Amino acid sequence: MEQVEITNNFNGMRYEGPWGLPEDYKHALIELLTFQADSEFMGGIRVAENLRFAPRPEEALRLSKKVKEEYGHGVYLWNILKPLGVDVDARLKAIVQNPFEDAPGGTKIINAFKYKNWKQLFTCWEDVAMFSTVVTPGAVAFLGQYQHSSYLPWAKVSERIFTEELGHLGFGMWAASRVMEFDGEKGKERLQNAIPKFLSVGLGFYGRDSKTSEHFKMYHRFGLKPKFPEQLKDEYLHIVGSRLKELGLELPKDVEANYDMNF
Repeated sequence: MEQVEITNNFNGMRYEGPWGLPEDYKHALIELLTFQADSEFMGGIRVAENLRFAPRPEEALRLSKKVKEEYGHGVYLWNILKPLGVDVDARLKAIVQNPFEDAPGGTKIINAFKYKNWKQLFTCWEDVAMFSTVVTPGAVAFLGQYQHSSYLPWAKVSERIFTEELGHLGFGMWAASRVMEFDGEKGKERLQNAIPKFLSVGLGFYGRDSKTSEHFKMYHRFGLKPKFPEQLKDEYLHIVGSRLKELGLELPKDVEANYDMNF
């Protein structure tokens, strides 16, 4: 994999808290953290909407656990943002009072978690299973890098988020296995048919090539995005490919990344 050489002018600095942060670093940190925190909490709302597809009580219970943990991810990150001067209470109220808006109260929500896009992705329980099996590996790879963030409070919280994202991937594998257990080959066919649309979302998780993204260059230089998008894509494809193989499903070829995540 070819990488772009980006000079790290930050000299490997790491910060233990909100005091003494350079202004440009602090601005970049808040931009990234609010985007993840707001999206995580909205993600909990979106995942809760999928309870209507649960075919059995066990599936509903396990999906509810994922909902709680998504809310938790948002709260963990908002707790880091509060000492940075961000009004997190206002962000929460805006989201819970207007969950169908694209950016309630000026919050920053990943496009895939906006209601207009989310509702088009899900039509059945097989979609729910494949989202956690095919898209969550993108979160495992992408969010996993923040364990090495130059902002140490974020790095520490990301260890817990990473562990729980692995659990969400495990939920997807379990849910898919149950589909095949109860519905046999017809269930397996429905799972396979759902993979391409979710693979396009997973491939779009990392953003565009590092050679063309000025935002990435800045975040990488600050130590806020330690890994190149190309590295993360490789990690993602390895995880999702191996998990699909375990299920007896195939990784489709020639699926294009949906960077904008608009549907």
